[in-house]
Amino acid sequence: MTGHSLVTSPIVLTTDFGTSDAFVGVMKGVIFGINPHASIVDLTHEIAPQNVRQGAFVLGANHSYFPIGAIHVAVVDPGVGTDRRPIVLETPRAKFVAPDNGLLSEVIRANLPAQRPELASSGRVILPAEIRAFELTNPRYRLPVVSSTFHGRDIFSPAAAHLSLGVLCEEMGPRLPDLVYEPLPEPELRDHVLYGEVIYIDRFGNLITNVEVSALSQERLSRRPSRVQVKDREIGGISRTFQDPVSCDLAQPDGLPLVALFGSNGFLEIAVTDGNASASLGTGVGTKVRVNFKP
Repeated sequence: MTGHSLVTSPIVLTTDFGTSDAFVGVMKGVIFGINPHASIVDLTHEIAPQNVRQGAFVLGANHSYFPIGAIHVAVVDPGVGTDRRPIVLETPRAKFVAPDNGLLSEVIRANLPAQRPELASSGRVILPAEIRAFELTNPRYRLPVVSSTFHGRDIFSPAAAHLSLGVLCEEMGPRLPDLVYEPLPEPELRDHVLYGEVIYIDRFGNLITNVEVSALSQERLSRRPSRVQVKDREIGGISRTFQDPVSCDLAQPDGLPLVALFGSNGFLEIAVTDGNASASLGTGVGTKVRVNFKP
């Protein structure tokens, strides 16, 4: 095998850096300087600045679509330069290079045994045997000079590049027994009503909630959702697409074509056909949503 045919694990970048500055380009330059054959993919650089929770959702909902062995570099890091730890998390599917600030919470949640809720408490989670974390302390896998404001360049990118060349996670630094854990809120079922909230708003203004399609199956419903409520609005049932509202029996007084449907990641969304639900309804992250079922 020649150097030109060398195959390495893809490196996937998720940041709040945007693309108007040089941050992302410099991170890629550092990676290529260590591994010229690296394969780099941009998941997104449009996480809202310092919005760790949004980054956790986007990473948690999308990382599984990349090949097994992918290396994710996630940088939403308002505590850069403080005593928060830079880490690599290794799961059976992928590696994640990131600050230990809750950004990997949804990745961790997907790997926690459901029958062991005692692992998580007080904002931290004890890692089960299936996943391992290491602190990025080995100077061999950093840039020679580490700034206090750009660990994406000086720590995370070099670590990912070395991992893509086959360096083992345990060579990066000491193993960590626990990590910061701040998972997204889960919906609550009470008296045939599932109470949830908006956890993300995409660029189309669709309101993505924390109600997953699995929550409906867990209800074991021969009953069907009869209506979805958000603020003072009611939507009659669940649509299949953005273009086929089923709410003619609960038409909006102002004619707004509201629909509720399960999006591609399996979360209940509230949308306006060919419009912007967040702007139309004046809603944001944290807005309460209720899914009512026929008794």
